Amino acid sequence: MIPTAPAFPTIETERLRLISPAAPEFDAVAAYLMPGARPFVDQHPDEEAAWWSIATIIGHWHLRGFGHFAVIEKSTGMNCGLVGPWFPRGWPEPELSWQLLDGAEGRGIATESARCVLDWLFQEKGWASCISLVDPANDRSVAMVERLGARAEGMFFHHMTGDLRIWRHFPKTAAGRKLLEGLA
Repeated sequence: MIPTAPAFPTIETERLRLISPAAPEFDAVAAYLMPGARPFVDQHPDEEAAWWSIATIIGHWHLRGFGHFAVIEKSTGMNCGLVGPWFPRGWPEPELSWQLLDGAEGRGIATESARCVLDWLFQEKGWASCISLVDPANDRSVAMVERLGARAEGMFFHHMTGDLRIWRHFPKTAAGRKLLEGLA
């Protein structure tokens, strides 16, 4: 039996195109590893460590069948960052996470792309919910998960990240609203 590569979906909003960094039509090396590429959040300054980070993001798609999307602004072609589901070893469950590149912050790109990914997860992948893990001191991310309609649930500690607040996302369907109301 010959293993087949997972399908790498492209999802879109009016102004953004989200594509898997593992997809053959996306050049992750040019986007993240070439001299002059804009560094992504948490990127280690060591070029070898950056390569491992990108390989992990691409490998996640192959291991899990989902992962971060590269967020491309349609009007400019600018790579704005990474947004998508993430479920590394040691995480309590799949997480919606985001990392914007310098220059993309404060324009609603993270919220717009996160909403698009949530719709994809709930409608196309059939997920009942997912979480976002947010540093409670990160006011911008807290405001974003609140705009997305997520509910705070408790705390999660990981030796690499420290204490993070768990925020739960539900589908924007009648069943999702009923489940959310039941938690109130």
